[in-house]
Amino acid sequence: MNPRTRYYLRSAKHISQSIISSGFWAKHSPKIQAGVSVENDFFGINIAPGADPMVDDFIIERLQELGLQHVRMNFTYDSLDGYAERLLKRVLDANFKVLLDLIPPFEDAKTFTMAAQQRWIDFLNTIADKYGDKVACIEIGSTPNRGRWSGFEPMDYLIAWRIANEQLKTRGIVLAGPNVSDFEPLCSIQLLSEMQLQGHAPDIYTNNLFVERVIQPEAFDHRALGKAMTNIMKLNLVKKARVMKAIGHEYGVDNIICTYKCWSSKRLRRWSVTPEQKKSDYLIRYLVIAASTGALGQVYWGPLICSRDGLINDGSTGYPVIDNVTFYKQIRGDLSGFEIREAFYAYANIIKLLAGSTCVQAVNADKGLHHFIFETKEQKQLHIVWTQDRGCVNAEQLYSREHLEQAEIMNALGEAVTESVLSFTERPLFLRFEQPTSLQQNEQQLADIQPRPEKVNFGITGEIRYLPWTEGKWHGAVAVKPGEDAKEKAQALLPEKLLSATQLSLHRDQRNKVWSIQHPLASNDTVVVKENRARGIKKITYRFKASKGQRHWDNAWEMLRRGVKSPMPVAYYEQTENTGITHNYYVCEYVDAAFSVRQAFTAFGDGQDSFGGFSKEQIIKGVADYACNMHDEKIIHHDLTGGNLLVTTENDEINITAIDIGRATIYIKQNVTEQQRLLDLMRCCYKLNWPNRELFMEYYFEAYGRQFAQRWKTSLSYYDWKLTTKKKLKRLLKGKWKKAKN
Repeated sequence: MNPRTRYYLRSAKHISQSIISSGFWAKHSPKIQAGVSVENDFFGINIAPGADPMVDDFIIERLQELGLQHVRMNFTYDSLDGYAERLLKRVLDANFKVLLDLIPPFEDAKTFTMAAQQRWIDFLNTIADKYGDKVACIEIGSTPNRGRWSGFEPMDYLIAWRIANEQLKTRGIVLAGPNVSDFEPLCSIQLLSEMQLQGHAPDIYTNNLFVERVIQPEAFDHRALGKAMTNIMKLNLVKKARVMKAIGHEYGVDNIICTYKCWSSKRLRRWSVTPEQKKSDYLIRYLVIAASTGALGQVYWGPLICSRDGLINDGSTGYPVIDNVTFYKQIRGDLSGFEIREAFYAYANIIKLLAGSTCVQAVNADKGLHHFIFETKEQKQLHIVWTQDRGCVNAEQLYSREHLEQAEIMNALGEAVTESVLSFTERPLFLRFEQPTSLQQNEQQLADIQPRPEKVNFGITGEIRYLPWTEGKWHGAVAVKPGEDAKEKAQALLPEKLLSATQLSLHRDQRNKVWSIQHPLASNDTVVVKENRARGIKKITYRFKASKGQRHWDNAWEMLRRGVKSPMPVAYYEQTENTGITHNYYVCEYVDAAFSVRQAFTAFGDGQDSFGGFSKEQIIKGVADYACNMHDEKIIHHDLTGGNLLVTTENDEINITAIDIGRATIYIKQNVTEQQRLLDLMRCCYKLNWPNRELFMEYYFEAYGRQFAQRWKTSLSYYDWKLTTKKKLKRLLKGKWKKAKN
């Protein structure tokens, strides 16, 4: 039997034994338990050099500003006598503690021939001679489960590990590994069992404990064991860390380090129009949970400086062939273009507040409220509170007014919060009290609080807060801008006051009524009010689904969150009785449009080549691009007629805004299908003649980046026939009714 076959058989045996003995890790809870101390050296960060020596000075200054001592560097053969060694000497001279990750070049790791092994031996001894007594720890290799990045296959990595132990362990150097990427426990078992079998288990077990693929730090990982097991295994960050701790302990390693963690601005941009804000929010949320698990000895945040992932944007474009997770080799931008991101200040704030603290209470609730209490090294009590995305809880559900007045309240960046109506949202808030232990709360009561009542969307987009509101018989929500008083605004927009306000214009009064009024608190602004009349069967259906007012609110909030223009929501209110929702109102900002897409498309159908000062091509392309972007953001309008698309102009540019969005469907994970796109587009380009329809589709396909089948013409032809037939039937039935009446 060849060595490779024996290796895989042993691996299968070890994996099976580990899984069975652990009871498939079911005994590890996803809930946090209090009592964990957060060591002063819990926080670290990954650094890399720049070509400019001035970048080294910049890095040292930023590390001091963050207030941490631990850094991690990737180091390979050409790092010697290069930029990386220059930076390494600088951080060592500045008394930073360095975790030095030694990585063979990709081609050597990929084959690991005898010649490659000798080069590896020579490199290890050189590093040991120069820095073995200066660095805190040496890590061997990176992401051996990602051969496309590291070059390693597991067997080759084990050879590299054996050689490293033979060359370095006798020198008293602390060794770390194997640095498996993401949560892949089977790979960890496979490698650690072989390391132990060789008699060379690591002193520190390293792992890139990513959770970015589930977006929110608290979410259950649906990819680790498949979607069907998501809610069964409940593999959130807490449980993952504990499983990794148990695996390490099984193979004689009790010190577990997360070596690399970040959120990509590029990925966050798919979910939010404020990705930098989300990055700082998620950083805080991840680190509070990670520090409270008791399973992780340290967390090294992902690149300090990088355009896509860093706490500081270096202004570069593109991305390295080898991912930074494996080899954070070099800063690629120029010092003059560096931009410190919000997440940097969030990291500095959490280090300052949590280092040296003890977690005395922790609620990481399935329903979405997360509430932590720490006793700080200054003997103060620090509360950290947030909800999962789209949630909101009134602060007075958790604290008395007296306690809120006693607290020093800060946001994620450490800035003072002075809002008259305080709510907890997806953006973490810090409440610091002088009393060390007097404010612990009932954990079950906290866990039972539901931050999304009736699944309404709340939270923060940019600087606008979306808050739940109840006033007398009315309940709903209000959007509050900086400088606005939440209570004053909510009361000014109650339906009784909307109905008594002077009507500026009436837009519609059929099944529903839509009209404009002067903003009750801003005489220069106009708002649109929509009264959704619950009549007949609607009174029954509203008992089982959200009212139109709520649907408008939710859809507008989510569209704006994803960067798709719609009128800014102002408020919604509804009144509920035993029979269901009897009245509901939606208020949004007025869009002062130059014209509607229907007007423009009708003109083009009549042979005009321009409208409203813009060419036919400009307008059609603008609408096509808007529709494609909306679909790419997983939004189907369901009534995408030209009348529901308004055109505003600014700086000779066309901006499209969608209105009447109550019927829209917005997906979280599911992508919009080709058929769904076509159903929306049929309504959108109905007013265009066939040559202009083809132009519209050409622009849409270009934006979509795909080639559609020609069946779109069949779909549009069917829609033409459907509407024509519908109109004929209406005329026929109307004529018969009049005849019968006479």
